[in-house]
Amino acid sequence: ARRSRAHAPHRPIVAATMQRVNRGAPSTSFGPGGGFSAAPSKVSRTLKSMDFYRKVPREFSEGTIGGSVISIMSTLLIAFLLLSEIGAYTTSRFDTKVVVDRSIDGELLRINFNLSFPALSCEFASVDVGDALGLNRFNLTKTVFKRAIDSNMNPIGPLQWDREAQKALAATDEEHATAVAHVEEHKKSMELLKESNNPATSVTHPVYEIDNLEDLQTMVKDPTHAVVLVNFYAPWCPWCQRLEPVYESAALTVHGKYPAGVKSRALFTKVDCVVHEAFCMKQVVTGYPTIRIFTHGTDILTHDGKQEHAAYRGPRTVDALASFIDSLLPPPEKMLETSPEAAAEANMQIRLPSSANVNKRIIGPGCGITGFVLVKKVPGHLWISASSSDHSFRGESMNMTHVVNHFYFGHQLSDDRSRYLDKFHAGEKEGNWHDKLAGEVFRSRDAHISHEHYLQTVLTTITPMGRYTLPFSVYEYTQHSHAVHEPLPKAKFHYQPSPMQITVNETRTAFYEFITSLMAIVGGVYSVMGIADGVLFNSIALVKRKLELGKQG
Repeated sequence: ARRSRAHAPHRPIVAATMQRVNRGAPSTSFGPGGGFSAAPSKVSRTLKSMDFYRKVPREFSEGTIGGSVISIMSTLLIAFLLLSEIGAYTTSRFDTKVVVDRSIDGELLRINFNLSFPALSCEFASVDVGDALGLNRFNLTKTVFKRAIDSNMNPIGPLQWDREAQKALAATDEEHATAVAHVEEHKKSMELLKESNNPATSVTHPVYEIDNLEDLQTMVKDPTHAVVLVNFYAPWCPWCQRLEPVYESAALTVHGKYPAGVKSRALFTKVDCVVHEAFCMKQVVTGYPTIRIFTHGTDILTHDGKQEHAAYRGPRTVDALASFIDSLLPPPEKMLETSPEAAAEANMQIRLPSSANVNKRIIGPGCGITGFVLVKKVPGHLWISASSSDHSFRGESMNMTHVVNHFYFGHQLSDDRSRYLDKFHAGEKEGNWHDKLAGEVFRSRDAHISHEHYLQTVLTTITPMGRYTLPFSVYEYTQHSHAVHEPLPKAKFHYQPSPMQITVNETRTAFYEFITSLMAIVGGVYSVMGIADGVLFNSIALVKRKLELGKQG
């Protein structure tokens, strides 16, 4: 910054000098080609009168140390602000508004999930949904897939899709009464045989008790045992109590038709899962009653954590059980006509049919459940539990520990849209708000533990910058989880859609705003620093004059 020497002493000398210059020097003006001409024209004089930025000759101004310091500071400040403004211009910003949800009336909300339950068998795992309007759907199968997993959550079988859930029909009251009468009649005949000291017949034991895995393996490996049915039951289970006489009556019928001494037999056996709890857990029995089917030589009782046995899912009647065995075995043929090796070879060829009465699956200790459901946009819930219309479950043995691989609303985002979402949330609390529960583990450390998750979701519509870029919508949610005690544990996901919607538009500063900001920066800094320089210069000059007056006085 230069100061006019008019501020210095000897002002009359400066004024006289300027008058001599004006009188002696010819006036100049801009000529053609940018040069100067000695005779100014009328046009040039008119243009000079419109000059907003009149000049002071350099010889009439002087520099100061203070002005130089302020000038350097001004230059640095202008450069910093200009670079910041250019960076802001080249970077987009997001304009956010909160409006009432603009979704179409009747639009359904899609819930996607992939969950792993290391201690819940796929055999009885059920997905249920309900909402505040009273709509409840149980054991969804059309869009839900299951896959057996081991205790470490590694898959051990293919995806399973229950297109139609089969229901095992219980015997009617009349069929049940007939079965009870048949069993009682057999018991009376056995008592008469004991009293008469006559030898028992081949139907002395209608149902064989199994105590451990070795007993079961021995029965399956017997060359004459083509089929072994095992009823895993609990004495307290009402369904087991109703099945007991029917199962014994069917055993009497089958054992009478295929007695000991024939080449191919079918054995009816049972296991008390209250007494032999560890054995039943090892066989992945979680619902009672469970009727498993073992064929000679073709079943692997335990193999790499897998249980590859079929389960009987047909009607629980005497006729149905007996007819099922007849469909598997050839006509009775006495063992005398063949050797044990030939019998074993023939029984090895027996295969279970693919029908609604036989549920052939790889059963592991855990289950991976994946799929989606469509629900109305009202508060509701999604439950996962062990469920069956004709089985009982022991709550204290149910472990609902689970891992959430993903749980999100709406459609999955592409990589580009995920980056846009991350860009929108830059600088906020870290986390994937679209799939907040992903990777979370919820453990049941006690018996009868249910896990409840409360999810509040809001719809966010983002319009990226660009002529050919389409807007997209994403559901984001917050979650709160806790564990509660219940008789039959579940994994519960409560969701509540927000009535509000967030609209986001990606924009960039307009060019005219950018130019205006640049000019404001330069002009503003120059003006403010000029004022500061004037205050500093005048203050220093005032102090100097007072010092000089003090010396003179």
